[in-house]
Amino acid sequence: MSEHETPEGDIRIELGDPAPFAGEKKRELLVAAALGAPSGTTDPADLALLGAASRKEDLRHYEQVGYVPLDPGLNYSIARVRRVGTAREELLARGGLNSILYLCRADESTRYRAEMEAGERMVHGFRPLAVAHGEPLPDGGEKWTFLGFVPLRATRERSRRVEEPGAFRYVPVWDWQLRSLHWLAVLLIAVLSVTGILMGSGRPAYAGARESSFLFGYLRFIHFAAGWLLLATALIRIAGLFLASNRYQRWDALFPVKPRDLRNLLTVGRNYLFCRFDRGPHYIGHNPLQQVAYTAIYGVGMLALLTGFALYALYAPDHWLFRHLVRIDTLVGVQYVRLAHLLVMWIFLAFIPIHVYLAIRADTVEREGAISSIISGGRWCRRGTTFEDG
Repeated sequence: MSEHETPEGDIRIELGDPAPFAGEKKRELLVAAALGAPSGTTDPADLALLGAASRKEDLRHYEQVGYVPLDPGLNYSIARVRRVGTAREELLARGGLNSILYLCRADESTRYRAEMEAGERMVHGFRPLAVAHGEPLPDGGEKWTFLGFVPLRATRERSRRVEEPGAFRYVPVWDWQLRSLHWLAVLLIAVLSVTGILMGSGRPAYAGARESSFLFGYLRFIHFAAGWLLLATALIRIAGLFLASNRYQRWDALFPVKPRDLRNLLTVGRNYLFCRFDRGPHYIGHNPLQQVAYTAIYGVGMLALLTGFALYALYAPDHWLFRHLVRIDTLVGVQYVRLAHLLVMWIFLAFIPIHVYLAIRADTVEREGAISSIISGGRWCRRGTTFEDG
């Protein structure tokens, strides 16, 4: 039995094993029962249904356009829903078992089976919430189909909540090479920032006795060694943009070049700032805002390497490579190159908390393992969710 619970003081609403009819699946019946709840409901039974159904399918793809409350005489309510982006509306009725069976004009065999299965669950304290699906007819009438019922009961006992298998699917997103490059870059940027700040302050140059202290030299060595490693990391990543077998790591997944992504860029940005609370577009890989941000930070990283090696070239102006970079110092000015290099470092340091916030925000709101994907290499995607790049 799959059970879900929603605490309401000491009372807990438990959902029993759904009983589907008319060829429906348990997941589809549970989603239909949840979509039939009134918008903004605070009823514990509705909250239990919504919580259980949201683990089976992303309910944000649906919107309720009308609702007829429960009529005591008829003993059922009717919700009018539609999928976002479509004009086709569907009717969902919820209520007592006999009332819904009467609404659907169920035959004797269906009625007998439904009453028998409901009776078996009532022995354990469950009450059936029957669900029906309706379609408007051209003559103004409605055709109703009995979908089944979801057993509910209120209890003071703490129940077990077990996820049914198949509610999510695992999608590999980042291979081990990319994850290794990511964490190596994090380490190198930290080393470069610390050694750069120490060298920029000038204090290590005067630490200890002048004839015995070589601290500044060690810092320069560590700084430039980390710079060379970061350059190698960048070159491997650039090669991966064209050679990676995973489509989420290729160049067209890092730049919002598709018209679809350009249209979604503003929508995603407003969702990240919580300026809107409707259903934003879903992406398995990078969404358009992440594409712009990460592409920009790659550009900032290349500027950091360029200005850094331009400063390094001052110590070897006759080198076959560095003699070309010395021209940057001559053209712009050494102090301006140094200032640009320093500003780039602070851009990196400002980007880190923003990057961490965006990752935590995506994991908290979407609940699909965006943070853990950079460690495990994949993410869990809820079945029924429409992904723009999936």
